[in-house]
Amino acid sequence: MATTAAPELVSVNPATLEPVGSVRRTDPEELPGIVAASRAAQERWWALGPAARAKVLREAARIVRTRADEIADTIVAETAKPRTEAIANELYTAVDHAAWLAKQAPRVLADERVRFSQLHLKTKKAWLLYEPLGVVAAITPWNIPFGIPFAEVASAVAAGNGVVLKPSELTPLTGEWVPRILEESGVPVGLVQVVHGEAEIGAALVADPGISKVFFTGSVSVGRRVAASAGARGCPVVLELGGKDPMLVFADADLDRAVDGALFASFLNAGQACVSAERIYVERSVYEDFTQRLTERSRQLKLGDEVGPLISERQRDNVEQIVNVHRPDREGWFLEPTVVRGPLPDREIFGPVVSVEPFDSEDEAVHRANDSEFGLAASVWSRDRAKADRVARRIEAGMVWVNDFGYSFTTGQAAWGGVKSSGFGRTSSKHGLYECVQVKYLDWDRGRLRPAWWFPYDVETEHALRAALDVLYGTGLERWRAAWRSRRELRQLLRRSR
Repeated sequence: MATTAAPELVSVNPATLEPVGSVRRTDPEELPGIVAASRAAQERWWALGPAARAKVLREAARIVRTRADEIADTIVAETAKPRTEAIANELYTAVDHAAWLAKQAPRVLADERVRFSQLHLKTKKAWLLYEPLGVVAAITPWNIPFGIPFAEVASAVAAGNGVVLKPSELTPLTGEWVPRILEESGVPVGLVQVVHGEAEIGAALVADPGISKVFFTGSVSVGRRVAASAGARGCPVVLELGGKDPMLVFADADLDRAVDGALFASFLNAGQACVSAERIYVERSVYEDFTQRLTERSRQLKLGDEVGPLISERQRDNVEQIVNVHRPDREGWFLEPTVVRGPLPDREIFGPVVSVEPFDSEDEAVHRANDSEFGLAASVWSRDRAKADRVARRIEAGMVWVNDFGYSFTTGQAAWGGVKSSGFGRTSSKHGLYECVQVKYLDWDRGRLRPAWWFPYDVETEHALRAALDVLYGTGLERWRAAWRSRRELRQLLRRSR
């Protein structure tokens, strides 16, 4: 949590409510100069080439590992999440993405040869080039304050871009680690800039004409405003927004594993994860057993050690407006982990609350899972591989895990993102890299043959082109019949090409 003490943001530990540190607030009038400095560094960075960029990313992975304890200290101080979560979800995400990008980005973004099977294009040679966008903006949240910005910034940098990062105003000290690590790794000074503030600086960043693309992770309402503002000037966006993620548990599932998975999926990060399992649907024959066991296990979780506080008083209030949750008698913004029998509103709770409901058939389970405006992630729990695969493919979500939850967030090669109101575009994987580039088509022609479709136009050319359509794209005997029937027109077409 952070409170404003202009011109600074003061970060506060949400468990103790004690100040952690402060950063200088960025004046929106500074943004043009900040973006310009990043662009100047970006041009030098792109000129170094993919091998040099890969070397820097390998070094970044090493530095994160070397300074892991310091980074984790900052994360825990600003969020009060359990240290295990800071390591498993934040540091692993950063290191794995940097290592994967160092190895794969040069291959994924290498010039790609375009092959032509069409006879009339045999004189051509062409390539797809993947070129950097320039300077991109990354506006990142407080719930994963190091893993998300580091992975997004590393992807953009791997593709040759500069980045202006706006970390959450609630976790500014953690955000500062990202440019620090990358500069220590060897990126040009100024390539990755960080700006601090609340809505005003975020809005100015999205509207800045020097920003070529915006990556935003946050709420649906703010994400829609970001998309509208960027779209007004023709700037593309990638949005990773909220979730109301379903978990489907079939009677043939390993129930011990499913309960363990549900406990983790529901109460990881005190439920403050976009992919938290907020809706659990259990086949009726095991519903009572599952729900009783999950409820008992949730009561055994240790506040502070295993379930941290909500990030702020405001966030705790937001949860309590949706569902009645017990407040423990202790300092900080804690809520007790809560299992609710029956449905809850189709709103993202973002707290330690999960609903559990029974279902009677596979079709009903899929319908209930899809009956939401959100579509970020889901999980299916069953020993029947064919059924689990069948159900997973029918679920409307960007990610579906079978007999597991959320692990792919930490892995560089796995695409991350949602559908419906959960956003669009992807981060991570080769598709995340493609979001960081513009695609240029480049070709070469020796210029020996004149294209038959150039001027001048005449009736014979029209007939010849029409005949060639059947010859080039017909199938089987149809092509040969068309060639014989139109032999005179085709000879005319060849004469025009000389």
